[in-house]
Amino acid sequence: MQHILVATDLSARSDRAIERAFSLARETGAELTILHAVDDELPPTVADQIKAEAEASIERLCQGPAGQGLRAVHRRVGFGRGFELVLRHAEEVAADLLVLGVHRNESRRGLFVGTTVERIIRHGETPVLVVRDRVDGPYRQVLVAVDFSPCSRRAAEFALSELPTAEVVLVHAYDVPFKGFITGRSAREEVSKRHQEQFDAMVEGEMKTLVSSLPQGGKSIERVMREGTVREVIMNQVKERKPELLVIGTHGRTGVAHALLGSVAEDLLNAPPCDVLAVKAW
Repeated sequence: MQHILVATDLSARSDRAIERAFSLARETGAELTILHAVDDELPPTVADQIKAEAEASIERLCQGPAGQGLRAVHRRVGFGRGFELVLRHAEEVAADLLVLGVHRNESRRGLFVGTTVERIIRHGETPVLVVRDRVDGPYRQVLVAVDFSPCSRRAAEFALSELPTAEVVLVHAYDVPFKGFITGRSAREEVSKRHQEQFDAMVEGEMKTLVSSLPQGGKSIERVMREGTVREVIMNQVKERKPELLVIGTHGRTGVAHALLGSVAEDLLNAPPCDVLAVKAW
């Protein structure tokens, strides 16, 4: 990772995203750009005052303890619509990662669509890290939701290559087709068992193929395959393992995953159970 861009509105909750961006820049040796957008529809004198105050706030952050020991920190305060400014700067600096915070009006279920985060994920190409929690060190355990699609493969690749010190767990949820349609008392249990075993073997084979294609770098990758809905399996694993980060794949048609993951990606970004990283495949 060469360049991280963190966009902040300098609100009380935005310090979490900045802290995580500082932490990641320190861990990876990446350059860091801190960006703040000022509404360009404000009266010029008001806009200039807000810009000066924002520049001073960002400078204080950079001069504080969290900003020390970094390769390079760039300060940017610009005029314009937030998501457009973020996307433009991400392209200009060739950012490898965008870091955003969860704001109060963007953290309630059902409010993801139309937010700054949603627009950035929909229209941008750069992976987006949505930070919910305070930083207490590097990411130690990372869950990656996989459905064997190119979207989830790209998400797993990014997690393994850019977070080399983290323990990566691939989580796959599946339903056994026609399981409830097998009839007959004596035959039902035997046929159902055989059907289950065959399907489990198929899923295991798909997971092995995926893992063998990933840049493991000598590290082991834990695999979790559970029968159930995607939402149930992911949330159960989050509750059980308490990871610091959940990684999901997205695609360019809608900006959120609509393969097997379906609307679960939107749900996770509506109400993130932890930090969430959205990685676009195309």
